[in-house]
Amino acid sequence: MAGEDLYLVVPQQGQDPLPVYEDPAGGGTCIPVTTRGMLPPWHPQQLFDRVSVEELAQDWPNDKWKLAVNPGTPCAAYLPASAAHRGAWTRIRAQFGVRPGGLLTTHLGGPLHGPLAQGLACGAPIAVHHSVPWNELGTAFLDYAADARILHEQWSVTDPASWRQRLDQLLDAGFVPAGTEAALRARGAGTAEEEDGSSGGVPELVGTYEERFRADGLLPAGGQVKSLVALDYAHAVNLVRWGLGARYCAPPEAEQAVLRAGELAHAAYGSWQEFSAGYALGRVLAFDNGWFGTAYQEAVHIHRVLGQDPASPWANLPFA
Repeated sequence: MAGEDLYLVVPQQGQDPLPVYEDPAGGGTCIPVTTRGMLPPWHPQQLFDRVSVEELAQDWPNDKWKLAVNPGTPCAAYLPASAAHRGAWTRIRAQFGVRPGGLLTTHLGGPLHGPLAQGLACGAPIAVHHSVPWNELGTAFLDYAADARILHEQWSVTDPASWRQRLDQLLDAGFVPAGTEAALRARGAGTAEEEDGSSGGVPELVGTYEERFRADGLLPAGGQVKSLVALDYAHAVNLVRWGLGARYCAPPEAEQAVLRAGELAHAAYGSWQEFSAGYALGRVLAFDNGWFGTAYQEAVHIHRVLGQDPASPWANLPFA
């Protein structure tokens, strides 16, 4: 628990800042938190903030109160919160550290089979980047405030209308470089003869990355990237998840959007490996620019995690 995010209910207007309550099972006054796997289903008015045990220890208001973890569930736990106990929380948190990025996790209560799971699996690279479950479609991606902040800062989304506009653009593959995308598709169809990026051929940087992809296992020997649209479809799935977290959309609309992203991905690629190579190339063209730096290493790591981990959705779900 010390290494994980915990979730506090965001108070509604007029409510106390902390959801303090009397718990007969815990034997006194408690502040409840929820672990990620026990977050309740999506509700438009029930919001959550992430906290760590260290943050709780620093701001704890009363030595006699207890921390109630997942109260009312079979995995409930009640922790005393005296100054000495809170000091132990902080020490253990320092030992475990902040949860790292790049982890594959699965929510056993989320979709594991069928078209919705396949659509969510198209967003798995970004879920792995953030170390959140790939198949969760509900209460939060990170938390209410963080999801809204990502949408605002990275996508200029501030309300349901702008969220819908960005989603439509992503589903139309409107953010991948059009010239490069057209050149890749022409090459795949056997109609690209030019190699000069200015005249419509595949840019030289693409060939440089593809050579390195083959060496690093992102492409088979002689393999080429078919399309970059995986980048937009992966972002579309996660725009849906951020939109749910920020309460810019509701589950029925979200599910339909994820299903649509999955359909489009399956129309553009023939396998998870092809999809992964397309996502990786789109990512490094946008953020690495030939440096083979952190963005490249992250792309390789995500490809390997999703391609090789036996728990990966790409190992357990058919592509189409």
